[in-house]
Amino acid sequence: MSEIRVDRIKDEAGSGAVELTEGASIPTGKTLSGAGSLNITGNSTFTGNLNIGGVLTYEDVNNIDSIGIVTARTGIKVLAGGATVVGIATFSDGADIEGFKIEDGQTAATPNGEFNFYLASGHFFRYTGTAGADYYPNFKHSASINLNDRMDANDVVTATLAVNSATASYHIANTIHIDGNATGENSYTIDTDWVGGSAPDAGNGSGYDIYSFTIIKTADKTFTILANSLAAA
Repeated sequence: MSEIRVDRIKDEAGSGAVELTEGASIPTGKTLSGAGSLNITGNSTFTGNLNIGGVLTYEDVNNIDSIGIVTARTGIKVLAGGATVVGIATFSDGADIEGFKIEDGQTAATPNGEFNFYLASGHFFRYTGTAGADYYPNFKHSASINLNDRMDANDVVTATLAVNSATASYHIANTIHIDGNATGENSYTIDTDWVGGSAPDAGNGSGYDIYSFTIIKTADKTFTILANSLAAA
């Protein structure tokens, strides 16, 4: 085995870096250090610990264990494995956690009877037009995925509905559906408990009628909804 002892290695022109076309191996206990940058454009395998004193930029990494700050430039997606965050997590442009969007919303013109509230499209739904009849939401994950299939027992999800209240004649009906089912349909049990003991019997007549829902899955096809009605001028 040959040995080269040098202070610096440059390319043939003497102005750039050399290419390690066959890769490089760093023996155990040795380090690779420098004040410049290390650009790796292909695949690299690290079997030990990799300590970065500056900024590490990478794509398509399976596991990240960081004691500092991790910046995800184009967002972060958390799948079925879930995420454990110790401390404070800040999402400036929202987050998509297993299909449930945070800091996003839906709008529509006029409520009239049952309407689909797809939580994958946002947890806030606002109607800008005047209701033409009593209305009620059908909560689903999305058009093709049932909420029951996405939530586990004891999972909780919240939602808010705001409806333009030009008249007090129409309001939310106390028949909230999940996955297209009322309680008693297709083995679904939906227990809706309103703050104050009863569902609203009139709209505000001005501003917005605002309703909040805390949906708790207690067992397969079994849900408790904690509902509240608020007034907004």
